[in-house]
Amino acid sequence: MKRFWIKLLVGVSVFQCMAFSANPDFEGRWRLDRERSSALDGWTAMDLEIAIDGAEVEVTHDMRWRSTRVVESNLLDTTRAKEIDGFFRIEQRHMAVYAPKQGVSSVQAAWLDEGNTLRVEALSPVEISQGTATIRSYYEYRVGEGGETLTLIELRSSRNNPLVYRFKKLPANDSSRP
Repeated sequence: MKRFWIKLLVGVSVFQCMAFSANPDFEGRWRLDRERSSALDGWTAMDLEIAIDGAEVEVTHDMRWRSTRVVESNLLDTTRAKEIDGFFRIEQRHMAVYAPKQGVSSVQAAWLDEGNTLRVEALSPVEISQGTATIRSYYEYRVGEGGETLTLIELRSSRNNPLVYRFKKLPANDSSRP
């Protein structure tokens, strides 16, 4: 009986380690491939920078529209739900749908597919012409085989079709900006 409990404990520990580990190819800077992506209305260029520290994943959006540059980060936790003040959504500028001043999003993130996919779900309050509403957004960040491509699939409760953004990894020494 003691052996059974030891095996079970080891099995659970191994499963937890696997559940919290990401593919190291996720880390780095990614440049949007506009020709292979959904329209990026309201923006002319975008880079993503992904940094992983244990269970925390920071996704930084570096976006440009003419001379306007916006750099916003979302700090995610893959072990628990988190309340994020000012959760950044790519489409918020194009849709002109922003969070209210004290708007806090409830965000959950988790690794899927043996660390090759980062799933993020967010419930975000937004200001609309009729007052305040809550939208549910779902994101999948999928690193491609070989770690040179990243696909971001974005679904929202108020939109029937997903947006798909494709990125190419930038070399570590590339300091250019979008």
